[in-house]
Amino acid sequence: MGRFENVATLARPHAGTVALDLACGSGRTTRALLHAGTRLVHAVDVGSTLDDDLLLDERVRAHIADLAHLPLDDGAADVAVSLNAVEHLRDVDAHLAEVHRVLRPGGTAVLAHSDWDTALFTSDDDTLTRTLLDRFVAHAPAGGSPADGFAGRKLLQHAARSAFTVESVHSWADPHRRFDEGSVAWKVATGVLASVADDPRLAARAAGWIEGLRRSAAAGEFLFTVTDVALVLRKD
Repeated sequence: MGRFENVATLARPHAGTVALDLACGSGRTTRALLHAGTRLVHAVDVGSTLDDDLLLDERVRAHIADLAHLPLDDGAADVAVSLNAVEHLRDVDAHLAEVHRVLRPGGTAVLAHSDWDTALFTSDDDTLTRTLLDRFVAHAPAGGSPADGFAGRKLLQHAARSAFTVESVHSWADPHRRFDEGSVAWKVATGVLASVADDPRLAARAAGWIEGLRRSAAAGEFLFTVTDVALVLRKD
């Protein structure tokens, strides 16, 4: 079971539940919530990236909105999932305050994030891998958008400043053996390449590192994991 299914399970949706998928992306958490029997999912993100079939699904309502200003009434939802959104938010407190507002009393929120500094790659050069990951974790994306490679381990700090009660804390590391275009490992490795683009010498070494990952995957020896952290929060 992957991160999307894990966070949906932690939200404990059931038949008749109204759910929020915050920073929904293409909708993988939305799908997991629907599979669990949710009656209605409000899929919210800052851009239009939801898969076409979900846009046409009568059980899904798509919203393009700021995650600190949700277009929903007070107490409109039973459960909410915020996955891998925190590092991109300028005001996490405002985000959690909005999630708290739109949940009914007794509602559940799952605040989850990958902790990118824990990423593990099978490679031919462990020292180079560590150097590249350090650059990736410290990298500030173009356009000034915030990022934090240590976001997973900081979730409890965010929760402590919110109106929520922390019900439980969870973590896992899903194993991934693929390294083809579109795989999780490929996406993270692409981010690594972007983080060293301003250093020609290191960028050249990173390109060789990528080729080594491809060879490892072709030989059936490749492994990628990253630790995911999730808090189950309750609105009292």
